This record gives sequence, C-alpha cells and structure tokens, in this order.
Amino acid sequence: MELTHRQLEILKAIISEYIENADEVSSHLIVDKYNLGVSSATIRNEMMRLMELGYLVKSHISSGRLPTDQALRLYVKQLGLDKALDAQEEAVLKQEVFRDRFEREKLIRSILDILAKYSKSVSFVLTEGGVRYYGVSSLMRYEEMKQVNVMQRIFDILEDEKLLRSLFERYQSEEIGMLIGEETGLDDLSDCAIVFGRMPFWDREVIYYGVIGSKRLDYARSLSTMRLVRNAVEQSLRGWR
Repeated sequence: MELTHRQLEILKAIISEYIENADEVSSHLIVDKYNLGVSSATIRNEMMRLMELGYLVKSHISSGRLPTDQALRLYVKQLGLDKALDAQEEAVLKQEVFRDRFEREKLIRSILDILAKYSKSVSFVLTEGGVRYYGVSSLMRYEEMKQVNVMQRIFDILEDEKLLRSLFERYQSEEIGMLIGEETGLDDLSDCAIVFGRMPFWDREVIYYGVIGSKRLDYARSLSTMRLVRNAVEQSLRGWR
C-alpha cells in the first residue's frame, strides 16, 4: 500500500531522529521539532497506521516508536536523501584517488580511507587476493555496536572472504547493493547495515567495495561516497592503463 504524503513526512522525521539519537520517537517530539502542520493526536493516529503497515515498532512501554528495517529501506529509496558530499569534499576525494592511481596497494588504501572517513563505518575492499578493511574504531560512536557479540560477528564476516563474496553475489542486483538489519540473514547483525558495490579495478580485476556499520549510518553520505569512489577509480584507471 502506498503511503500518503503526510505519512511519508512523519516517517522521514522519525527516521531522522532515530538515526541521530537511537531513541524511540514520540508524537510530541515530532510536533515540537518538525513543522508538519498537524496536531499531536493526528501524528499519533498516523504512527499507529504506520505500525499496522510494518514501518514502525514499539519496543518498550513508552509512547515512542522506532523505524523497522522496511522503513529504513523506504527512507533510502523514496524519502529524498539530499544530504550528499559538498563540492570541496568531492574534489578532495577525486584528488586522493587520482594521486594514488599508479600503485595498486596505495589505491586500495585510499579507497578504504575515503569510505571509512565519509561513512564513519568500517570500510572494506574484497579483491581476488582477499579482504582488506579499515576503520573498526569508528563503530564505537554507536552505542548498539559496542556489544562484544556484535563486534565479534563483524570481525568474523570481514575475515571470511568466501562468506562475503557469496553474500554479495546473492544480493547484488543494482549498481550499489544494501542489506539493512535482518536482511543480512546473519546472526547478531540486526542493528547493522552493509552497503556494497562492484567496480572494475587493476588489470581487468573486478572488486567489491563498501562499508559495514550501524543501520543508523548516514545513508546519503555513504551512498554518495560509494558512487563517487567508483567513478573516480574508473576515470583514473582509464586515463593511463
């Protein structure tokens, strides 16, 4: 069922608050912080409807709601992710890739550094020779990622080339694939998201690249960075190989 404009706006506000604070979101907060032009009672009614449709869940006894994985995917696809990198950030990104284009290892390190820096998540590159990753410490900014079982599972995945390749080959249907929460099908990753893509690389090799982090990651910046990295690598390598 297609959501109304009002329901989309309420859902977008709830998801924005959840990504920022990881807390349940109440109708009163939406009224106070977002100028949606409706009463708290109307927002409560719409939130109940969004729960019935599977976009919100109530996990505690408070009056607040949390977005589901289904809601986060809708947010990424339909709710206008307009917060991308600015012109200066794009220029720096392209310059870093261009600078390291002549050496395979330097280029891999540059990709890892860029992805980790702009997504504030763990970056990875899966080549024919194995998995490289960077930025694990960035996950400590998310309270839900500090659990030992979650971190252990992330390390297990990052160090299992076979599992990663199987996962990506199974779900890669677009230029950039995304698995949110329980969509990964992996234990202990219900609070995580994986964003990944494929691109041509050195000597006709094709690699996977992407980030693993909290499902509260900044999807707009992460997706923008992924696309920019791919374009920058392709243009840089095309120019001299």
